[in-house]
Amino acid sequence: MHYEGILDTNLFLRYLHDGTEKDKKKFRKLVENALRNGTVFFIPSIVVIEMVYVLERFYGLTKAQVREVVESLLSLPVEMENLDVLLKALALYEEENLKFGDALILAYAKVKDIKPVYTFDRDFRKYEEAEVLSNRD
Repeated sequence: MHYEGILDTNLFLRYLHDGTEKDKKKFRKLVENALRNGTVFFIPSIVVIEMVYVLERFYGLTKAQVREVVESLLSLPVEMENLDVLLKALALYEEENLKFGDALILAYAKVKDIKPVYTFDRDFRKYEEAEVLSNRD
């Protein structure tokens, strides 16, 4: 697989929210070039993690809106690192009302079938994939 390059979080945020028209035009040109060349961009997991954080904390989007924005990236010529895990994490984040970091950890347990998740975090008590250790011992 030949990659056109790696897309950083700020490219998406400027395109979606607060970029100038010039910024948006540059992003569109990158996408058009990749489509023309039959290539894709690589998106590391950290880009999705940063996007979720910024969209929720700084732009005030709901979890459902954040999920929709991130999933919309898949309509672009991209390959997302750990796509199956990230999609599961986005679903857990919205549907179970989890913090995204917790949703990501739980998604790895579910998708990769690596259990249990050992934690002191009592928010994990309701998940069979987790073993909450007592912090009172």
